[in-house]
Amino acid sequence: MALRTLEHCLACGGRRLRPLAMEYLHEDTRYPLVECGACGMRFLAVQPTPETLTSWYDAAYFESEFRCGRTEAPAADEAAFRAESLGLLDAFAALGASGRLLDVGCATGSLVKHARERGWRAQGVEPSADAAAHARALGLEVFQGDLLAARLPAAAFDLVYMGDVLEHVPDCRAVAAEVARLLKPGGWFYLRGPMTTHSIARGLALRGYGLLGRRIVQREVPYHLWEFTPRSLGALMRSVGLTVMQLRQSKIPPGRTRGRKSALQRGAMAVLDTLNLPLTRWCNVLGDRVVLVARKPAARDKNLT
Repeated sequence: MALRTLEHCLACGGRRLRPLAMEYLHEDTRYPLVECGACGMRFLAVQPTPETLTSWYDAAYFESEFRCGRTEAPAADEAAFRAESLGLLDAFAALGASGRLLDVGCATGSLVKHARERGWRAQGVEPSADAAAHARALGLEVFQGDLLAARLPAAAFDLVYMGDVLEHVPDCRAVAAEVARLLKPGGWFYLRGPMTTHSIARGLALRGYGLLGRRIVQREVPYHLWEFTPRSLGALMRSVGLTVMQLRQSKIPPGRTRGRKSALQRGAMAVLDTLNLPLTRWCNVLGDRVVLVARKPAARDKNLT
């Protein structure tokens, strides 16, 4: 199957795309990065084929390349997953949400398990056969495959959670639309994940390479097909009929990420990220992570419009 070239932004529909001074190179295929002039989302101008995507997410990814090999938390760290799941459930409770919960990309089912213990009627969707099998062995209801293939009933869930998933899917708009379809009126979409790295370090690097007529070549798998911005996430949610209620940025602390960089590059990035961190914390800008909470309008809200 031939590679697909995108000529418009899936978040906002914009067609004014600006080439960036960066590309990924993997197995002799180049994946140039472009930026939407309307909403700022960055994405691969050349999209991998379904077969290529499947090959990237083998068992080794979930064992050694978890979170793209850029954070230190291993997939098998049950204690970390438990703490994360309980924190999420507290956040859901703070929204006043309860009832039926769907975890999209549920991995081995930690959130589904702990949600059930808290009284939720919870189930999951997970593309990894190994992870889904592990979850099922615990007696959890987990569909093995992607969200679109699950064909779940409409208006069935009070809350849909998606953590570090949307940036990986071939069609982010179709998946967002499916989330909206699955939510009950008044239901919540709770999204966590990476954004376009609008950090000081990356901004200077892209600008500098662009002025010199050079390109940053990342010789690694481009797991993130979409690099969202607050504006692009807002546009995407509006396009599928969801209303953004909260959007909070955060910054991965200096030294917590790993990558194929020289000691000099790592040192320079650490200094710039140290300057970046308080700006993100205090002003909610220049982050590289996001928590977005969106809501499907209640039936009475639709009647008023």
